[in-house]
Amino acid sequence: MAEEEDKEDHVPRWDVIEKLHDKLDEDINDAYKDDKLSFIEVDFALLMIKEKIYQQKMELYNLYFKDKEEEGEVKKAPDNLYK
Repeated sequence: MAEEEDKEDHVPRWDVIEKLHDKLDEDINDAYKDDKLSFIEVDFALLMIKEKIYQQKMELYNLYFKDKEEEGEVKKAPDNLYK
């Protein structure tokens, strides 16, 4: 039973992912039309988003290791991490 719960924690929420993808796709299409963005400018914007995600990962890793060292056990991510 515990293995099933653990597997469910790691299953991507495809409905939410698809919703975000659709929003980003619509915004990119609007930017092409309205702002006359080139594909390079869109690529730069996506690179900036990717870098932000990497920064969030590093922050999460640092919090994980800090908690592990201080208390010897792993805690869940803080509520304010994803804001």
